[in-house]
Parts: sequence; C-alpha cells; structure tokens
Amino acid sequence: MAFGRSGRGTSTGRVRRIAATGPDDLGVHDPEAGAPYSTRPVDVVLEDAFGVERPLVVVTGDRLAGTSRAVHRALRRMLGDRVLVPITEPHTTDLRAVLRRARAAVERSGPVVVVADDAPPALLDQVSAGVVATLDAGVRLVLTTRRTFLDAHLAPPTRAVLEGALIEVPADEDGPIGERVRPVARARAVLDPVGWSSLAPLGLLRTVVDGERLGVGTPLTPQLLTDLAPVHLDALGVPRLGPDDLRRTVRELLRADHGGLRLLRTARRRDRGHLVADRLFSHLADRDPAGWAVPEAFARELWGHLAPDERARVARVALARGDDQVALWLATQVPPDELEPEALYRLGVTLAERSAAHTPEPGRWDGGALRWLTSALDGADPDLVRRVHHQIRRIESRSDRRDGIPGARVATDDAPSRRQLVRLRVRDPAQGAVGQREHQEHDGGGQHDEGELVHPRRGGAVAEDDAGRG
Repeated sequence: MAFGRSGRGTSTGRVRRIAATGPDDLGVHDPEAGAPYSTRPVDVVLEDAFGVERPLVVVTGDRLAGTSRAVHRALRRMLGDRVLVPITEPHTTDLRAVLRRARAAVERSGPVVVVADDAPPALLDQVSAGVVATLDAGVRLVLTTRRTFLDAHLAPPTRAVLEGALIEVPADEDGPIGERVRPVARARAVLDPVGWSSLAPLGLLRTVVDGERLGVGTPLTPQLLTDLAPVHLDALGVPRLGPDDLRRTVRELLRADHGGLRLLRTARRRDRGHLVADRLFSHLADRDPAGWAVPEAFARELWGHLAPDERARVARVALARGDDQVALWLATQVPPDELEPEALYRLGVTLAERSAAHTPEPGRWDGGALRWLTSALDGADPDLVRRVHHQIRRIESRSDRRDGIPGARVATDDAPSRRQLVRLRVRDPAQGAVGQREHQEHDGGGQHDEGELVHPRRGGAVAEDDAGRG
C-alpha cells in the first residue's frame, strides 16, 4: 500500500492492515517476540482504550515491561481491520505532516492508526491540543514511550495532554516480564569485563548503550561511534586503537551472536546507518550490578556532535534520568528559551553545588549558577519562584561569608572583578556552528579550564565571565 516516504520528516514504515502485522512492526526486534504471550490485567485496559475509539492513547512502562508487545496484541484484537501507519523515525518526524497524509489515505483505505514506538521528546513535544483536535475515529494516534521521556520537562500543556491519554504498564512483582523471556544471564555475561579477551568490544558496546539511554536522535554511525568510544575505552584501560581497528571491531559486534543474543544491529535514521544495541543492555546498565553511570566525559564528547536543539532535548532526558551533571555538560550554550523553568532551576542548583565544592576556589561558578536560576524565573509558578529565591540567597550568603563582598556591588577600580563584571557581546553567527565553544574568560584574558560551560543570555548574547565548570 502506498504511503511510505514522500517527503522529509514524514518517514513511515510498511503500511498494511493491523491484522497482518507482527510485533516487529511496532519495534519489537527481540528473537522472543514470537514466543507465547502471557496475558496480564493491563491487556484489558488497553483493549478497552482501543475499543472505545479514543483518538489518542499513550502507553508507558519500564524497559522490558513488554509495553510494545502488549500494545501490538491489543491493536490486533480490537482494531485488526484498520490500517497501521508506523512512524519509523520518531526523532525527526513532522507529526502534523504524517497525520495529514494519514487523513488523505482514509478515503482510499479506511480508518488509520498512526503508531510510534519509543516516542522521544522530539515527537512528544509536537503532541499539542491542536494536534489532538485533528484526531478522530478515522485517524488515531498511539504512542509508546519511556517514563524518562515523559518526565523530560515537556511544556506543561503538552504534558497535560499526554497525561490525560496515559496508560501505564505496571511492573510485575517478579520484575519486568522481559527478564523472564529474554536471555538476561547471557546479557550480564556480555557486560562483565572478566569475560572478554579484549575489552575494546565492550567499550564500543557501552558507548552505543549510553547513546540509547540518553535518547540521542543523531544517527550513531560507525564513524560517530569511533569518535565517542575513547571515553569508555580509556575507562576500561584499553590501549588507544586506530580508526580502522575500531571499525573492524564494530563489524565483529554486528556479526556477534551470543546464544541468540545479537549485540548490535543496524537500523536507518535520517537516511543513514544507525547502530542499535539490544534493549537488554540499557535495562541492565541502569538497574543491574553489571551496570554503570553515564560518564560526564561522554556528555562532553557528545556535545560537539549535536545540533543546539538536540542538546536541549538530550539534556532534558539526562535530568529526567537523574544524571544532572551530564545534563549540565549537554546544556552548554543552550538558550534558556529551549528549556522549561524547572529544568533551568535544576541546572542552576547542580552548578551551584559543584561550584561550592570546587577546590581550590569554592564558588568559582556561582555566576553561572545564578544565571541559570534567574532564567528559571521567567514563566515559573509561585512554588518554583520561592525555590529559586531560596537558592539565590544561599549562593549570595555563601559569597558574603567567603569574602565579605556583596553580590550586587559594581566594580569601580581599573581591575575587573570576575564575580562582579559580566561583559556581553553579540554572538557571531559563525559561532553557532555545532562543535564550537566559548573559551574566553574575563579576568586576565585567560582560558577556561578544559570543558568549562558558558551559559548564553537571551537575545543571542554570551556571558563571558566564569559561567562554567571544569
């Protein structure tokens, strides 16, 4: 059936009747996807939701909770005669364009169900009240998503729309159902450094998993993987490998089959090859003793490969995961308008805590923390305003105790004060290119420490005092 790709931002997969689809059409790529299904109480809830012609259904659950497979089963049982339009590139899809094309197809094919599996913030941000108003029994929208994506500081109106259509797949008392049908023991063995003769493949696998955990939309090509991999290779003590050796190792991982467990597979994203790890690994990385925290160094290296709008989205996911320091790196030079007030507040608190603990210069990044916090006041609710003011007072009182200089005092001598003087200049358009950072420091014309963050003001100007951290 013709639908597929007819323009940028509207990529969809194979279109056919739901009754003729399999779990892989909804993103279930596990070998066990064809195993007998174990029914649960949530199945009745899903079938009721699809049976009463709800125009929007949003389903979330923990990793390995069987969310995608449960949605597919309920769709087949209740809407098997409808046409399924799967969104294959949710990170780049123009949702309104997909829905318009689905509406045009209704006259030819009958009612349509548009489905996006593991919908990221880039897609969730588009689910406005206006979009929902275009849905009806002819064109319905079904989204599965992670809880961390829902919690990634979406705009309040969008969050309200999604919450109003939300169905949660609860965790079983015995743990995620996927742990009972997937080869978890083999996955743990893969993640155990003891089992490898060379740790280079494990370092590459961890790099792919970290990109997936943060919901990065940029295609993870073999070239990008080799650029990011040194962070994990160094952490594992792997000697530096050349690009050819790393690419050869990637090919070996794509061919590797550990008792039916594929370590990596290739997908398509933005018309480019994209490396994907088995979802078991991201689950274990977050919840298992074999797991690890996303390194700050990974965020620092990733920053230069992301467009500014994607930096904001990935930073939001990092905050939802509780990886606040990672988010702080990713939010470097992100305009405050790209982030919700609560996210700005979290970044300000995180930088203030790091600033207070700096050795040998406590308070070094207080200026940057204050800018994040004051940016959070725009559009903040009364409770957030109270919390912002409390944090600002803490920083100012700490500064007063440290050197007795009021934070509002303006320098009058010839020597500029790092804490008091903030010089603004209009950003050169060339400086907006991906991968470039500000490294100017105000006192003495020196350089920031490697990787220090500079927080941009509104209106395209850049604050050049010590706004970052090292």
